[in-house]
Amino acid sequence: MPRRATRPPPLLAEFDEEEREAVLAANRAFYRAFNERDTEAMDQIWAPTGAVVCLHPGQAPLLGRPEIMASWRAILRHPEAPRVRCMGEWVVGRPGLAIVVCREILPEGQLMATNTFARLSEGWRIIGHHSGPVPAIETGQTTAAPASAPTRDRRKLH
Repeated sequence: MPRRATRPPPLLAEFDEEEREAVLAANRAFYRAFNERDTEAMDQIWAPTGAVVCLHPGQAPLLGRPEIMASWRAILRHPEAPRVRCMGEWVVGRPGLAIVVCREILPEGQLMATNTFARLSEGWRIIGHHSGPVPAIETGQTTAAPASAPTRDRRKLH
């Protein structure tokens, strides 16, 4: 019985440098909209239909576009919303789906984010954003330390 030809892993199949660059451009558009407080641009980068999810640090998951966009409008119009610098972008994808993992540098700390993108007829659109705190790494720029960091209970796994 002949063996079937092996296929590449699903997340690596047919995802070329051009697609990778297009995903990175969409990821950068997301952070540009955030930093410029541009609600219209933020609305454009999110997928207009389908399943979407957003997990802001320390918050309950937001499911569905209306809930997510209401959250972003509130964040972007808040006078004390932080500026976020994205660095260390890492991309993995397959045709139609891509994931960007990156570090978010804020004045008061650092987060890691996972941004998931789907390729729609109008280009790459975000369908998921998940961001959470991580230990800081040296970035060449100073970040303010939190006023009082809570003591971590080492008995807990998370």
